[in-house]
Parts: sequence; C-alpha cells; structure tokens
Amino acid sequence: MEYHLHHVSLLLVLVAVLFGSMSAIQECGRSVRRSRQPRTSTGSASTGRIINGRRSPRGAWPWQVSLQLLHPQFGFLGHWCGGVLISPEWLLTAAHCVNNDLFNLPLAALWTAVLGDWDQETEEQTEQRIPIEKVILHERFHNFQHDIALMKLSRAVKLNGSRIRAVCLPARRLAYNETDLCIATGWGRDKEDGKLAGKLLEVRIPVHDNGLCKKKYGHAVPIRNGHLCAGHVDGSSGTCVGDSGGPLQCARRDGKWFLAGITSFGSGCAKPGFPDVYTRMSYYLPWIKSKMKG
Repeated sequence: MEYHLHHVSLLLVLVAVLFGSMSAIQECGRSVRRSRQPRTSTGSASTGRIINGRRSPRGAWPWQVSLQLLHPQFGFLGHWCGGVLISPEWLLTAAHCVNNDLFNLPLAALWTAVLGDWDQETEEQTEQRIPIEKVILHERFHNFQHDIALMKLSRAVKLNGSRIRAVCLPARRLAYNETDLCIATGWGRDKEDGKLAGKLLEVRIPVHDNGLCKKKYGHAVPIRNGHLCAGHVDGSSGTCVGDSGGPLQCARRDGKWFLAGITSFGSGCAKPGFPDVYTRMSYYLPWIKSKMKG
C-alpha cells in the first residue's frame, strides 16, 4: 500500500511539473525584453526607431511574424507584411496587406508565415515556416476602416519557449495615458526610399488621444473607435513600408506584453507633424473571438 501511494505521489508530482512547464512555454506575452525601463527623451533621433532605427534584441518579440507572399504574376516576393501570433494556430495582420490598390489576394495558398525569425538574411535554426490555411478579412474593410485580418496556420506552431510565443490580447480599451511603454516592431524600410531591414527593428512610441489623428487625417480617413493614434510627431521615428500588420505591443504592470494595435497607416514614413494610426485590438476582440470559434 505504501509502495502504491509513493508511486501515485510521484506520478502527481511529474504531472504537475509537466503541466507547469507547458504553461510556462505557452504563457502569453512573456519576453526577454525588459518591460520596465527608465524614462528617456523620445524627441531625439538617437532613440530607437524603425526609420533609421534600432535593432531589437534577438528574440525580444517572439510573437512577431513575417508574412511572405507568392504573387501569382510576379512570383515569390518574400517579406510583404508583418503579423502577430495570438495563439498556436492564429495570427493577426492588417486587411490592407491582403487587399490593396495593387492586388486583392485573400488566397491562403499564396501566403506563408515565418515565425521565430529575427535576421531575415541569415538562417538562424529557430524559424518555423508554416503555410496559411485560411484568410479572413473583416467584412467591412474599406479605406483603412476595419483594417484587420485573421490568418489560420495550416498546422499549430511549436511554441519553443522564448523564441516563439503568442502575445496577450488586451482585456479592455487602452487609455492614451495609461501606459508609459509601447513599442512597434517590423522589418519595414529603414528610410522612405530604402530597402527592407534585415534584422527586426523596434521603436518606442507614445500613444495619443484619437483627437490628434482626427485633426491630421479626418479629411481623408475618418478616425473612429477602431483606430488607435500613436507615434512621434517630430519626424524622429515611425513605421514605414513593410511594417504594416505588425504589432504595437505595450507593457503591463505584471511584466507581460499585450497587443494594443496592429500597424495600419500613416502619412508616409515618419513625416513630421503626423502620428501613425493603428487598428485598436480591444475594439475588435468580439470579432476576433467569433471568427476563431467559427
């Protein structure tokens, strides 16, 4: 009897350890990137940015996705847009990455998600390349309204600790003055007429009240509750071509990162006087959850 109880106890300990390690691997929003750092001046061109920007620490953003496109006419184009992993089988990106003035290609067979990547010019042995199985554009997408799309992976990604992990989704709407640390990431161009970045870049940006973006863009794109206004207005930094669909992640008090927005549009590439506009994730949580269940 004592022998039997000993083995049962040992089995329970092993199960607890196993599930504990699995939950640690699958826990969202954990990063090697520090989520708390001293305040610094964000008005200087020396601060991190995607335009003429700073390389992110290797593995800092394990939910960052590179969406690569096989164009039916022009062949394999490589990195086209960013994306962000929200579960082992699903990622988010911007709808305009799939449907834009150049093409409308919601065909899953043309898209591949590359996860676990940092340096796109070097094979790092951490990447997973997974074909897309399904593309779901928001039904009301038009002129950067409802600029959001879900993509389902053809197989579940292997969440391998620190290099591939899902980001946390927000629990509620983020107030513009509620967090001190938000960072946009991408392999987009490092200058307006430049080439795509080889290594993943990051930029720390401020979040604004939507009223600022209404003043700047309201004549061309109505700014509504589904938008999030963020970015430097002095031209020192910002997102650019190739960053679309990538994450704007913000730090939580518990050290995790949550997805505040995905890169949607701006005035160009860090044009002075104009912040960027992101798709606000908290607004689209019901849509995301309903499509993932369906």
